Amino acid sequence: MPKLTSPLPSANRRQLLGLLGLSALAVSGCAVGPDYVRPAVPQAGALTREPLATAGTAGPVQRDWWRAFGSPDLDALVAEALERSPTIDAAHATLRAARQNVIAQRGFFYPTVQFGYNRTRQNVGQSVAPPLASNEQIYTYHTAQLNVSYTPDAFGANRRAVEGLQAAEDSQRLQLQAARLTLASNVAGGLLQAAMLAEQSTLIEQAIATAQEQLRHMRLQQQNGYASGLDVATQQTLLIQLQQALPPLRKALEQTRNLLATLLARAPDAAPPVPPLSAFRLPELPQAVASQLVDQRPDVRAAETDVQQASAAIGVAKAARLPQLSITAAFGGGATSFARMFAAGNPTWALGAGLLQPLFAGGTLQAHQRAAEAEYDAAAARYRGAVLSSFQDVANALYALDTDAKALQMTADSEQASASTLNYTRGQLRQGYAAKPAALAAEQSWLQARAAHVAARGTLLGDAVALYQALGGGVLTDGIVD
Repeated sequence: MPKLTSPLPSANRRQLLGLLGLSALAVSGCAVGPDYVRPAVPQAGALTREPLATAGTAGPVQRDWWRAFGSPDLDALVAEALERSPTIDAAHATLRAARQNVIAQRGFFYPTVQFGYNRTRQNVGQSVAPPLASNEQIYTYHTAQLNVSYTPDAFGANRRAVEGLQAAEDSQRLQLQAARLTLASNVAGGLLQAAMLAEQSTLIEQAIATAQEQLRHMRLQQQNGYASGLDVATQQTLLIQLQQALPPLRKALEQTRNLLATLLARAPDAAPPVPPLSAFRLPELPQAVASQLVDQRPDVRAAETDVQQASAAIGVAKAARLPQLSITAAFGGGATSFARMFAAGNPTWALGAGLLQPLFAGGTLQAHQRAAEAEYDAAAARYRGAVLSSFQDVANALYALDTDAKALQMTADSEQASASTLNYTRGQLRQGYAAKPAALAAEQSWLQARAAHVAARGTLLGDAVALYQALGGGVLTDGIVD
């Protein structure tokens, strides 16, 4: 490209400097629309109507809260799921897209610079006077031009747009955190559920075997005249009831293992082994404080970013009703020879400034502003609803844990009583004071009591996971991170 040798005249340079000064003054103006202020949210002095022992005293939730269950298997599976999950990968990609949208919008703070070059072969014909000094009718013409355009953000429309996109980026970051929390909770809950179902299935299988043996003895007693047909029929009914309880447990177990495999991004045939329920400990429950949920739960924080986006949209709608300033500059040249495009007499330039003030648009701009204000009210209402729902989730988990703890104690007492009955019956059997069917019946009752105890413990552990999830899982303890 030939060197540019034609500077702008001094008068035009002064005009350009004046336009740039006006632009700087415009950019320094205030952005219209409301500056964001967090809306008032519902307050709760307590999350339950009465003090509960399950309210927790262990302090804030830790980021890797699942370690509180004391299971290395669970720790490894959560880590694998967080690393391999397609859901987490998709959330990461969506966050990257949101970040790039912010960067793209910030680009409008700067002038747009474009360079163009054209080469045309023309024939003007004989009916039109040739435009060239040489009077040639057929010629090749080269043109090159540098264009600069700039729209100052005089009333902050772009600043509000960037503000809204930054809130959208924060929303995606929080949704990533929510996806991590949900995934970790599902893995923990699924593994606990599988452990509970596996142990229940084993105990019910043992109870079925005991009931079958008891039925065999009852039939022998019937043959010897020591039992009636009613006794045999009753025992057979009990056996069938136990057998009917086993298939649903096995079905739920296999489906839960398939779920775990999917959460780990594995095929169903590569589902992880199930550890015993005794491998999990009941954690010391974290403290549930209502005032912390607003800042702790990612879904509540994401609802607030919707309010921020709606607030920024009001500013954008207001700025659209105000004057818009535009500045353009162009410098170029043209000639029939590429080398002479910027020779003396061939360069061209232009400076321009425009002001556009909407005067009448059929009420469209005002309606857009009112719609933005209504959207803000709706987003603020949804935010308040999200806060109330967070209170409800934690309260539900606390009440569930309170009920679970009582149920666990009752099943433990029942198992202990059944074990005592079994021991006494076996002792009487050894001394000849009890028949074999009575001992088998006591063993069957004990196995069923153990299964009930396992179910109660599994439910309690599962609701502990639900409490961690309801509290926000600790994912925001150290701030919002990618």
